[in-house]
Amino acid sequence: MFNMKNTNKHTDVSAPQSVTGFIKLQTPGQTIQIGFTDQKVSPHAGLATFAGFLQWHRFGGLLCGLLPHRPKSNFALPPVDIALGFVAGMLAGAKKLAQVACLRTDPALPPLLHIKRVASQSTLSRFFARFNGAAVNLRTFDPLWQWCVQRLASRPGGYTLDLDTTQLLHEDAHQCQGVRTGHTPRGPKRCFNPMIGFLAEAKLVIGFWLRPGNTVTFNNVVAFTLSLLQRLPPYIRIGLVRADSGFCFEEWLQLLEARHLPYIVVGKLYRPVRSLLVCQQVWQVTEVTGTQVAEVITQEWSWTRARRVVLVRHGIEEKKRPGGKRLIETPGYSYQGLITSLAAAVPAIEVWRRYNGRAGCECVIKELDAH
Repeated sequence: MFNMKNTNKHTDVSAPQSVTGFIKLQTPGQTIQIGFTDQKVSPHAGLATFAGFLQWHRFGGLLCGLLPHRPKSNFALPPVDIALGFVAGMLAGAKKLAQVACLRTDPALPPLLHIKRVASQSTLSRFFARFNGAAVNLRTFDPLWQWCVQRLASRPGGYTLDLDTTQLLHEDAHQCQGVRTGHTPRGPKRCFNPMIGFLAEAKLVIGFWLRPGNTVTFNNVVAFTLSLLQRLPPYIRIGLVRADSGFCFEEWLQLLEARHLPYIVVGKLYRPVRSLLVCQQVWQVTEVTGTQVAEVITQEWSWTRARRVVLVRHGIEEKKRPGGKRLIETPGYSYQGLITSLAAAVPAIEVWRRYNGRAGCECVIKELDAH
């Protein structure tokens, strides 16, 4: 391997002592010094920060006590080494176990992570085969999640809890458990229909339930939300809950109201809400170009009480990427209906702005989908 240094007049004394036989290339702006070394060079040296984080928090010791694997062979690779090598492979961009195993050719990575070696593809397959039920999964990963969330600091205004339902396409995995044909933005496709919870300010996934692709969007949203709230440490206060239309369900709204949790959730554009959008004549012009707002207190047929609904419309010609959905009855606009428990003192445009902060979770979903 060769080592490149920038120099003006003299040889760089900071170069490794094993570097000899320098070659100097003169360019118009500087002199480039090239030397050869016997030291190990890694293309994944950027993982040094990650390795330092693990050592600082003594993560290897924690993981060693939680993994269910108890190898009997004296030559077996320690389970914690397999796990750390896999996580490093994920951070390095691997999308398959075979790509993780490619890191075995990197001589500098194992010492960096304090492991014997990176596991082979077959070893990784046998490792993950041990996670064969909900009990072993919870015993291992729930304490790891608690370890992560306990490192968050409390916030005076509390954290924002973002909830989302999405589709993970698996068109080729016809025999995979839970993969069913469901509605997606690309039409009926084979997919999962998971629910995901995030703490927005920390960009931390705090819950993930995988559901079959043909599941109704609001199925189990109450149980999922209760699970998230119960697992959070007492000092982590929720200041606002934001959710997509999959959580717009009467029992879910009642749950948040009973716990005095402020919320903003996208309303489903069924006929009652569509009628409000079409018949609304008093639209307020805002400082946001192409966006107008209105608000009403209304009670849908499935609700037990009246609630505040903020109506938003975007001029399609005035905005390059307008949010919301278009209606046949009123061409030229896209619409959103936001159901909120925020007080009337919070202006309608501010409700819309606060909800827009949920866009950050979409990037996290794309990252999860990519892996």
